[in-house]
Amino acid sequence: MKYIHILILVVFIVFFSYTGSIGSAHPNGENSEVDVSDVTYVQSETKRDPMLEAAFSKAFDLKKGEDHIQYYYNHIDLNDDQQPETFVYLVGSPVCGSGGCSGALFTNQNGEYKLVTTFSLLRSPVIIENEKTNGWKNMIMYVSGGGIKGGYKRLRFDGKTYPSNPSVQPDVQKGKISGVGTFNDDISKKEGIPF
Repeated sequence: MKYIHILILVVFIVFFSYTGSIGSAHPNGENSEVDVSDVTYVQSETKRDPMLEAAFSKAFDLKKGEDHIQYYYNHIDLNDDQQPETFVYLVGSPVCGSGGCSGALFTNQNGEYKLVTTFSLLRSPVIIENEKTNGWKNMIMYVSGGGIKGGYKRLRFDGKTYPSNPSVQPDVQKGKISGVGTFNDDISKKEGIPF
């Protein structure tokens, strides 16, 4: 069992070394026709949130301290109701692959986190666009790796949730994007909150 953990760690380190940063997108990416110069980038929160940990561990069936996960999160109001949603980005071998890592979006209802969407193939930063669909702001995610052609994808709210897999969403056409870039942390240098 010890050798399996060492093998997983070696594979994770090789992946980390190859990509430069785990699940990280480059703001100017491979699609140079998309202009992100009007995006304001923010760093993740640094304070541990036990209620958020309970919510995402339930959503992904994770066990605290056993799965070697780190997390990053931001509060951002996606539907202009003056109640910020919470977007969490998970990093660690159980939740990452060559195409990116996992994440989840929660609303806060009566002091409890309610799951809206889980995401796969997530890379940081995630851009929350100023434009909306069905009353919620669109998300722009950069996808690459795992055989996927690199590029920006737009995720739109369908009235209940966002699509969970950005790689199969429509490409962002050339032009300027405006919004806020969440999880703008250099993950190769700044560790997340250990779970």
